[in-house]
Amino acid sequence: MAEYKGITLPDDLYYDAKEHMWAKVEGSKVQVGLDAFGLTATGGNTQYIKMKPAGAKAKAGKPFGSIEAGKYIGPLRAPVNGAISEVNQKVLDKPDLVNSDPYGEGFFIVIEASDLDEDLKNLVSGAENIQKWLEEQYAEYKAKGVFED
Repeated sequence: MAEYKGITLPDDLYYDAKEHMWAKVEGSKVQVGLDAFGLTATGGNTQYIKMKPAGAKAKAGKPFGSIEAGKYIGPLRAPVNGAISEVNQKVLDKPDLVNSDPYGEGFFIVIEASDLDEDLKNLVSGAENIQKWLEEQYAEYKAKGVFED
């Protein structure tokens, strides 16, 4: 488990380095959610989530939905290519699940990946890499004034 300044990132997941989305791989299916760093950067007060329906295409780096949180309103971008096979209705009904359980019931969608091996090459993985990335991201966001120690 990577941890820095109160932000924890499980090291058994993959992370989109730019969008702060996590990806949990189960065969060809990829469960997707917002990581704790992204959640902290948004202000951690998720109020509204909108997502494309099951069956819609998911393209890495392109929006599959949007989120409205404390300090942030913006797109949710897919970490992998494929088709959305499941939309988490629980998080649509109760958006604050993203805040209370970001790696569990607060996930957004499941994607049936079309080119998983290739897509995973573009994501951060492995305990040491995740820890290093977390610390670098914190320093970058702190320099922008998003975080204060």
